Amino acid sequence: MSHRGRLNVMVNILGMPMEDVITLFNEQLLLPKAISGDANYHFGYTCQKRMPKTDKKMEIQIENNPSHVESVTPVVQGRTRAAQYVRNDIHGDRVMSIIIHGDSAFTGQGVVYETLQLAALPNYQLGGTIHVVINNQIGFTTDPWDSRSSPYCTDIAKVTNVPVFHVNADDPEAVMFVAGLAVEWRMKFHRDIIIDLVCYRRFGHNEADPPEYTHPAMCKKIAEHMPVYKLYADQLIKDKLVSEVQMMEEATKCRSLYCAAFEKAKFMNHLVKNPWPEEYEDDAMEKMRKRHVRMPDTGVNEGVLKRIGEVFSTMPAEIRVHKRLATTLLQRREMLNMRMVSWALAEAFAFGTLLREGVHVRLSGQDVERGTFSHRHHILHDQNGVHAPVSALSDVFPGQAEYVVCNSSLSEYAVLGFEYGYSLENMRSLICWEAQFGDFTNNAQCVLDQYISSGEKKWGLNSRIVLLLPHGNEGMGPEHSSARPERFLQGCLDDEEGCPSVGKLAKPHFPMHQLLDCNWQIIVTADFLPSTVIITFC
Repeated sequence: MSHRGRLNVMVNILGMPMEDVITLFNEQLLLPKAISGDANYHFGYTCQKRMPKTDKKMEIQIENNPSHVESVTPVVQGRTRAAQYVRNDIHGDRVMSIIIHGDSAFTGQGVVYETLQLAALPNYQLGGTIHVVINNQIGFTTDPWDSRSSPYCTDIAKVTNVPVFHVNADDPEAVMFVAGLAVEWRMKFHRDIIIDLVCYRRFGHNEADPPEYTHPAMCKKIAEHMPVYKLYADQLIKDKLVSEVQMMEEATKCRSLYCAAFEKAKFMNHLVKNPWPEEYEDDAMEKMRKRHVRMPDTGVNEGVLKRIGEVFSTMPAEIRVHKRLATTLLQRREMLNMRMVSWALAEAFAFGTLLREGVHVRLSGQDVERGTFSHRHHILHDQNGVHAPVSALSDVFPGQAEYVVCNSSLSEYAVLGFEYGYSLENMRSLICWEAQFGDFTNNAQCVLDQYISSGEKKWGLNSRIVLLLPHGNEGMGPEHSSARPERFLQGCLDDEEGCPSVGKLAKPHFPMHQLLDCNWQIIVTADFLPSTVIITFC
């Protein structure tokens, strides 16, 4: 969700201790060495609540979010898809996402449109998402008529025929009714739905921002307008559902809780419950470094590789492949017999051995099924159009893990964000995103900078995503000649000249400590085409 009301949600919905929220503002807050910290309304949080009607536990999680507020939209979707996969939740009956947007960002940030377009795609659909737009009719200081060309901030949803409920936020019971209706719609039809919560912003964009600078007339009207809790309290008293004394008692009780938390936080420099995982605490990190100091043996028997190569180079009997592809498959078999390896074979070996060990592999991106350079061909199509396409690596070993290879929409920003989110949920998996050309990461730079490069340092989020960035010099000028590896090198660590402090373990284990201290690794390797180079990092 966006910043507006985020701390409110973390306290009242997720149950974050109020003193923790106040302590996050404290400059004396002691953070683990592995965590740099972030703005207090950027942190995520997780809780478990027991549902009163069913007596079942429900886990609620709010995702960590940088200042690029809508960038988290595809991240939430990817994490939800992964959670559904782990639980075998095919229709999205057990896991769902709710995304809270701001009105200006919903219309102005293209990643929203890109993410909405993923909603019905086979390998990205979630069984529906509930989108709530906090429509306070202003974007920092920008008016609606300066921030969009459409009558409603939710008109972008017309592109995918998503229903929209416009509801007055001054009427809590109408809001509750619409929220219940949205949940029923989502659970019955498994499609997206949007709630346009029409409201206003009483105070400035942040704690030190007087909104009267730019909107004096509007601020005057809002100041004269009764707050929603007061409107609702008066209605309850009028309907004789509560007394005025009861309302005053509840207000006093609420204020007492606030004051008690504020006083308690004055003497706190640690949080009651940290928003980052326990393994990032100083003691745990030191133990982990010692435990993982040796690189495990990843070799396999040559017979395993032969099995993968044979399946990968065999034409399926039930379909007729393209004649040029048939030649490619024969060339693969010849290379296998000569104990030679191309990029496509090496990739198949890597994926196949992991699948055999029970590791889920997911490869997505533009044209990844065939591969930009027509080298991969992990999905084989029947030239007669009679039989369904065949996945080349889905049935190599009995009982192997699932292999998912899927062409994505023509999006880099949302799809990379989706795959990053997917990688956070299931650590026993290999999640790969491949750019059509390496320089196409330009359109996903926000995900690289705000999440993949810095997410672990800011929030303690460990992602093992792998990016495949093919690029080369094909004589087409600068467009496809570089994946800009220097950018990724600049994103490594805080100090490029710093060396890990390893003491007595320096000589034999120094390389491993360097890898552990680095937030990502960059590998440049030559492809089977002389003009093409692949950059992979994780």
